[in-house]
Amino acid sequence: MQAVIVGADRIEGIRSEILRVADQFGIKQIDHWTGRKASENRRQLSRRTGLVVFMCDRANHMLMRNVRKQAEDLGIPMVFCRHSATEVRERLDDLSCALCQHRKPNA
Repeated sequence: MQAVIVGADRIEGIRSEILRVADQFGIKQIDHWTGRKASENRRQLSRRTGLVVFMCDRANHMLMRNVRKQAEDLGIPMVFCRHSATEVRERLDDLSCALCQHRKPNA
């Protein structure tokens, strides 16, 4: 599986936060879409995508709608952040907790 970072210029901190939880999501590879080119508004998520991290401050609304619709259609978890690696960490931790709760069998 792969993770896709959408809309950031410097991704080192974001990449390290994704790698921190990669085992929980089965992430082996990280792809990056800058969101700067108009052609990226029409890009398609790969079926190998297991997580989308969307950086809202660095991408346009058309790209956000396109990526969000694809993620919903494919059942891919998606987190939205403004611009900090700290916020990415918080969102990924929240998502990890939600997935853990969802996977627990009812007692």
